[in-house]
Amino acid sequence: MELLKCSGIEKIFGKGDGKVVALNGIDLFVEKGEFVTITGASGSGKSTLLHILGTVDKPTNGTVMIDGVEIGKLNATDAAIFRRRKVGLVYQFYNLIPTLTVEKNILMPMLLDKRKPDPEYFETIIDTLGIRDKMEALPSQLSGGQQQRVAIARSLIYRPAILLADEPTGNLDQKNSKEIIDLLKLSNRNLQQTILLITHDERIALEADRIVTVEDGKIISDQKRR
Repeated sequence: MELLKCSGIEKIFGKGDGKVVALNGIDLFVEKGEFVTITGASGSGKSTLLHILGTVDKPTNGTVMIDGVEIGKLNATDAAIFRRRKVGLVYQFYNLIPTLTVEKNILMPMLLDKRKPDPEYFETIIDTLGIRDKMEALPSQLSGGQQQRVAIARSLIYRPAILLADEPTGNLDQKNSKEIIDLLKLSNRNLQQTILLITHDERIALEADRIVTVEDGKIISDQKRR
């Protein structure tokens, strides 16, 4: 089942002599349950693509369907709700709320909607990510690797259709980087979570089921590994 469908995505910034074509005719299809990495040099367009998929930006041309919804047609309010409920976002910097406990940071997307989490699923997430003993801690009391685990837990709490990770290990040392990638793979396998991860690190890219390489706003390679 195709969960993500991108057809003819273009993103153009500026006009005339200052025009920059960041994305130039991107076609990308991701099946439910896949773990895909998007790799490419700085300025290749991979982060621009992620911002569009995360409903943070809109394409100039083309269509993006996630879980049957054409996200480019959503207004700002509906896009924010869709992002909170259907798109898990993990960044290089953890974006945790410093005054809230780990538990409340994880539950924040659901608290905003005045919804209660599935207790069994919540337990599964915190056990999978190894943070059960950190629920009452504040972010400042955690290491970088632990904070990223909390950010991943928060991104998973709504059972999103897709998890988008933008250089999630960029702020971590090698040991913690490996642990985070292993945890994402575990989430993919045990929770059947669809993951699209952006990285410039070839070693991380090789951990995925599929590697998509972007250059000058175009996909130049799409390689299945498993």
